[in-house]
Amino acid sequence: MDQGQQLPSTAPFLRRSATRRAILASGAAIAAAGAAGAAVTFGLQSNDGQAPPGPGGGVNNGGGGKQPATTTSAADLDRPIEDPERRAAHLLRRAGLGGTSAQIAEFAALSREQAADRLLNYASVDNSALDSILAALNLNLVDSPRDLQRWWLLRMAFTACPLEERMTFIWHGLLTSQVSKIGGQRSKLMVIQNELFRSNALPRYDTLVKAVSHDPAMLYYLDTVDSTKEHPNENYARELMELFTLGVGNYTEDDVRESARAFTGWRFNPPAKPPVNLNTLSREERREIEHRLVDEWNPKFIFVGRQHDYGQKTFLGKTGPWDGDDIVDIIMEQPAAGRFICRRLFMELAHPGPDDKTIEALLKVWDDSGHDIRAIVRAILVSDEFYSERSYRAFVRSPVEFMVGAIRALEITNIPNTSFNEKAYVGMDQILFEPPNVAGWPGGAAWLSSSTFFARVNFLDQFLFGVRGQPLVLPALAGAATPEEVVDRALHVLVDGNVPTESREALYAHARTIANAQERAAAVAYLVLASPEYQLI
Repeated sequence: MDQGQQLPSTAPFLRRSATRRAILASGAAIAAAGAAGAAVTFGLQSNDGQAPPGPGGGVNNGGGGKQPATTTSAADLDRPIEDPERRAAHLLRRAGLGGTSAQIAEFAALSREQAADRLLNYASVDNSALDSILAALNLNLVDSPRDLQRWWLLRMAFTACPLEERMTFIWHGLLTSQVSKIGGQRSKLMVIQNELFRSNALPRYDTLVKAVSHDPAMLYYLDTVDSTKEHPNENYARELMELFTLGVGNYTEDDVRESARAFTGWRFNPPAKPPVNLNTLSREERREIEHRLVDEWNPKFIFVGRQHDYGQKTFLGKTGPWDGDDIVDIIMEQPAAGRFICRRLFMELAHPGPDDKTIEALLKVWDDSGHDIRAIVRAILVSDEFYSERSYRAFVRSPVEFMVGAIRALEITNIPNTSFNEKAYVGMDQILFEPPNVAGWPGGAAWLSSSTFFARVNFLDQFLFGVRGQPLVLPALAGAATPEEVVDRALHVLVDGNVPTESREALYAHARTIANAQERAAAVAYLVLASPEYQLI
C-alpha cells in the first residue's frame, strides 16, 4: 500500500487493553474492512470485471489491472523500485514464495541478473533437509488427499529451491486436475502429476504439454481414458487449446473435433488385480490389500491401438494421420501459443497489465530459445517491468502464498499438525489439488471476501497461538530487545517496513502493553499478517 495511505481505525484498536482473544477478534474486524478496502482500491481485476485463473492471483486473459488510486501517472507506475531491500523482497515473494531477513539482505546485494540466476539455477542446490522433514512425517501419499495437501504445503514452506516450487504451483493452476474427480484411492496420480510439474518446472513448453497429455491424472481428469475411435471425447482437446495453449478465438469447433480423434486410444495401466476375492475378506483386510496394491502400482501411459483413429485429420490447416503429440507440435507452431504462455507467465510473476511491447519482447525470447520457459522467466525477472512500482503489490496473496509466506519470513520450523491442516485453510477457498474447475482458481480480488478474510485471521489465531493459547516461537522475531524492535523486525520482513507512520506507532504502543516476549512477538506478527499491506504481494 502506498506510504500515503493510512488506516486511522487501527490505532484506537491497538491501544485497547483486553485479553488476547478479544484483541484478535477486534483486530480481525478492522483488518477485514481494511483488506477489503485495499482490494477495491487496487482494483485487482481485469478490465472486463473478471478475475481470470491463476494459482497465485495472477490473470490470464489479457485484461489490464487497475492501479492504486493514489498513483496519478503512468510515469509514477513505471519508475523502478529504488530501495534495494524492497526490490529483493519483491523478487523473493513473486519468484521464491517469500524470504527471510537474511535472504532479503543477500539478494539486495546482487544485480538483477545475479538474483534471477540464483533462483533459476537450483539444480545443484542441496534440498536434503526438506526430504528429511517430509520422510519423518510418514505421510500417506497413496490414498489420503489431506496428507497430500500437507505434503505440498510443507514442500513450499521449507524448500531450498523456491522457484522450483513456485513454477510447480503455477503449472498446477494452469494445467489443472482435481483430486476429487480422480478419487481418494487414486490420489497417487496427483503426486505423480505434481512431480511431473516439479521435474519440468522450467522446460520447453512443448515438452511439458506433451508430458501432461500423457499424464495418468490428466488422462483420467479430462476423460481421455474413455475416448475411442467410435466416440472421441472432446474434453481434453478443447481444454488443451482453450486453457493450456492458445486461448479462445484461436481455433474452431472443427479443430476440437479433429484433434479429439488424435487422442483416442490413450490410456494408462491399472493397478494389479487382488490375489484373492475381496468379497470374502473383512473390511479391514480388504482395505489393507487395496492400499498395498495401489502403493505398489506404477501407473504409466499406454497406447491401445485398436481404440485409436488412424485416419486423416485436418487440424489448424494441416492434414495428416495425426496423433496427440502431432497435435501439440502443430499448436506450438502457432504464434498464438507463444503469446498465450508469455502473457500468462508475465501476469503470474509481474503485473496484470502487460502492454504489446512487453509481450513482443517476450515472444522474441520464446522464438529464439525454442519455447524455453527458463529463458522466458529469466527475461521477466530481470525486466524493468518486473521491478516497477506497477508490479509492486500488484496482486492479492492467494491463501497458499498467505500461509507459506508467513512461515518462510518468520523462519518457523515447528508447525503443529493441529494448526496447519485442512480445517485451517479450507475456509480461505484454496485447497491444493482441488481447484474449483478446469480453469483453476479465479484469483485476484476473489481471494478477499468477508468470509475468506475472516478465515485468514482465524488461521492466524490458531496458527500463532494454538488451541491452548500458547504462542508459537517465531525465530525471526526472537531476541528483540524492545517492543519497538519486535515491531520493526516484523514490519521489515513481512511488508518491507512499508506502512504509514501512524500504523507503526500504534503497533509500538500495543507491543509495549505485553510483558511476555514470546506472546508479544506472536501478537505483533498476527497484527501485521492481518494488515491490508500483507494481503498484497
